[in-house]
Amino acid sequence: MPEPVLRNVFATPVIEAVLDAMPDQIGTLKSTILERRQTHPGQASRSNILGWHSDSKMIEWAGSPAQQLARSTLETCIGYTHDLGRGKDAGPRFEFGMEMWANVSPAGASNQMHAHPGSFWSAVFYVDDGGDPDEGQLVLLDPRFPTNRVAAPDIAMGEPPDPGQPLSQLLIRPEIGKVVIFPSWLMHAVRPHNGPRDRISIAMNILVRQVA
Repeated sequence: MPEPVLRNVFATPVIEAVLDAMPDQIGTLKSTILERRQTHPGQASRSNILGWHSDSKMIEWAGSPAQQLARSTLETCIGYTHDLGRGKDAGPRFEFGMEMWANVSPAGASNQMHAHPGSFWSAVFYVDDGGDPDEGQLVLLDPRFPTNRVAAPDIAMGEPPDPGQPLSQLLIRPEIGKVVIFPSWLMHAVRPHNGPRDRISIAMNILVRQVA
């Protein structure tokens, strides 16, 4: 008698990567962001609570390191993006664009739950994790919520969640030099941290435009 087969279908893609070209650029990015924070008050608050975020033109004002980050992130995204309607010998039907901005979050700062309508992929790159090994996680909300908690909140289907992971959320701890990429429609938030340094991150929205 064959064993039952568990198929986890309709998965939500989440990419975690260390970009090869970026470790040497982190110090320059950090100093550029902190200098920008001193000279520009930041945008009106969006999801950011008690922190600072720049305008979305960071690719322009942060120079070559930001442009390298944009290229490396786009290359990673393209590797996981598929145009199912493109002919075998046809040229690209879509092109990619990007918005980029910086976030500086002192201890106690956070980002409330939100998504990025109008974008395709969203990403966050960590310049400084703030020095708190336990808090300040990126929170990705299960897109099926609250459906998966209605009937029996403490019972999980399929495979059990990893130890320490809430049933309806994925928690990702910041790590300097790591980029996390996820669908822009996925609701997400950032927990406050209690580290001795500001947590510095770079957020990116990847846009898709039809060209053919």
